[in-house]
Amino acid sequence: MVKFKNKEEALNKLYSILDLENIDDDTVILAISEDGVYYAREIAKKVGFVEADFLFSEPIVSPQNKECIIGCVSETQDIVLIEELIDAFDINKDYIYGEADRLHDEKIISYIYEYRYGDSIVDLKDKKVILVDEGANTGLTLEVCIKSCINQGAREVDVAIPIVPASLAKEIKKLSDYCYFVYEIENFVETNFYFEDRKDKYEL
Repeated sequence: MVKFKNKEEALNKLYSILDLENIDDDTVILAISEDGVYYAREIAKKVGFVEADFLFSEPIVSPQNKECIIGCVSETQDIVLIEELIDAFDINKDYIYGEADRLHDEKIISYIYEYRYGDSIVDLKDKKVILVDEGANTGLTLEVCIKSCINQGAREVDVAIPIVPASLAKEIKKLSDYCYFVYEIENFVETNFYFEDRKDKYEL
């Protein structure tokens, strides 16, 4: 069974497949979750001269079931939805876009002020962007972040994640320019399952 001992092992295996020589000063590395911050910062430090930042997002949940995620909104107010669930639960689009606005104004803006002192995300226009996370379960966060980068004018959007479901990997490869996945897992459980040592989240 595939398992990483810890974050450090996952990072080193990610290094082994990343094209580090082509990460230059026109590259921006973005963490897309708190667990991704460690990887983004360590990769940025290793190459020595690239910018690292955090692209914030929040899940949108069903009004009937708060455990059911139906979409995701990013700090640039891009939205990705699971249309099948929206149709199955007959969820009104007014609710979805209203909830997206609420999450952006109440949660995402607070993150931006707390961690970035109110500054906008680093300029992505004409940049090569590498989106980094520790794993991907549903892929919604990843998809909305790819969409945000494209809409912000990035010339290239790459993805670097140690472990992902095989089915999701196929979809992400269609949406991004290059993907660096250490393991693509059939019958994926969830990200934490594949790490023996789960330390506290890395500080932003």
